[in-house]
Amino acid sequence: MADLSDVENALVAAVTQAIYPTGTGNPSVANADCRVYRGWPIPASLDTDLAAGKINVTVFPLDPEQKMTRYTKDWQLQTLPTPALTLTASGTTITVGGTSSSPLNAAALVNRKGYVYAVQPGDTPSSIATALAALINADTPATSVGAVVTIPAAKQLAARVGAVGTVIRETKRQKRTFQITFWCPNPTLRDAIVAPVDAALAGMERLSLPDGTGGRLLYERSRVSDRVERAVLYRRDLFYSVEYATTNTQSASQIVAELFNLTGGLDPSNPAIATFTI
Repeated sequence: MADLSDVENALVAAVTQAIYPTGTGNPSVANADCRVYRGWPIPASLDTDLAAGKINVTVFPLDPEQKMTRYTKDWQLQTLPTPALTLTASGTTITVGGTSSSPLNAAALVNRKGYVYAVQPGDTPSSIATALAALINADTPATSVGAVVTIPAAKQLAARVGAVGTVIRETKRQKRTFQITFWCPNPTLRDAIVAPVDAALAGMERLSLPDGTGGRLLYERSRVSDRVERAVLYRRDLFYSVEYATTNTQSASQIVAELFNLTGGLDPSNPAIATFTI
């Protein structure tokens, strides 16, 4: 999920990228050393940096926070890997191929009944075939040789591979204003550092967050402060709001076999008419 600290860190990263577009090993856009961090500067450290010609840039969340929750809490698919493992049914055989990985589910549907094997770390196509044959053999004779499963009595045969993905849901949404403050040793450096950062943030609109969601980034206002110029401090504040979600995630397996029970028989002691898998 995305926390307030994640939004702050994302803003720090975005500001740093704007200040050092070619990397922190190269000069900044202001051609001066810059420190970008969350929170508020320590006065003694700030004075030392300013005296050395260094710029400090801070990211600080302001109160109040605005509640923006308005969406349903439905689960949605976030990621679903493509399995490298393959299962191919032909006639009365199933061939296991590709590369095994875990978690995966390997399924064989024999005469409308499903047999699902949860692939384990270290499994190979041959070991998966052996496991499937053992499951099927409990009801229908089945054998495996290498990566091939043979079911002589199979009238209907299908094979499926199901991946395990991630689903996500939004539990609440909030909007907060962040104060991005530039603490500069002179007005020339202040002008040189603020404009590129402001332009970069204004053009982003979406701030990527660690949980895979994005926060809506909007410009609000700016403020210039020269009231403490005698202390060799020239300051400018940018105010940007971020609307972002708090989320939950969990693992979810693809469906590889669906079990249906048909009911409605005349015998109350045995109401099921049939059970089958598709």
